[in-house]
Amino acid sequence: MNTTITAKGTGLQSGFAEAPNKFTIHMQGHNVSLLAVAFDGPARPECLLTTQKDGSVDAAYKTPVPGEYKIHIKFNDKHIEGSPFKVKILGDKTAAVGKIKVSGAVKEGKALITNEIIVDATEAGITSGLQCSLEGPSKPEISFKNAPDGTIRVQYKPTVAGQYKMNLKFDGIPLPGSPYTITVKK
Repeated sequence: MNTTITAKGTGLQSGFAEAPNKFTIHMQGHNVSLLAVAFDGPARPECLLTTQKDGSVDAAYKTPVPGEYKIHIKFNDKHIEGSPFKVKILGDKTAAVGKIKVSGAVKEGKALITNEIIVDATEAGITSGLQCSLEGPSKPEISFKNAPDGTIRVQYKPTVAGQYKMNLKFDGIPLPGSPYTITVKK
């Protein structure tokens, strides 16, 4: 842990989604190029770091959705004092969820093969928290796969043909068009 570099500001405790949240990193004369800031949480925030004349670094970040985040501030691959910082971001998730696009086997599927639905939350900035349930004549297993293009692949394999109802939600909020009525054919 690096104890000579410190970070202060309201953006390290709380903030608001879709608004700039700020904090300052006091570098104490250390090389700024060895500084790294990373986030864990339901979305990937945009973060802008600006070096000031006194050597401190102003950070401003904007999250697309509210939730619990951790901000990791490292210098030379070692956490600074207090890092990771736990931050509660407040706001309305509904607007971000409305930007999610769903495609693939949401209207029709086939029995005894793996069907795939593509959930594109890249515009919404959401990276986790997707929930799925599927009701129908059989109880297909559901799996999630993160694709290299940033989309999420929801896969299901029904064993029986018939009508199914799929609920796709992010943190309890239905995705656009959910619930989906899926006709599974033989």
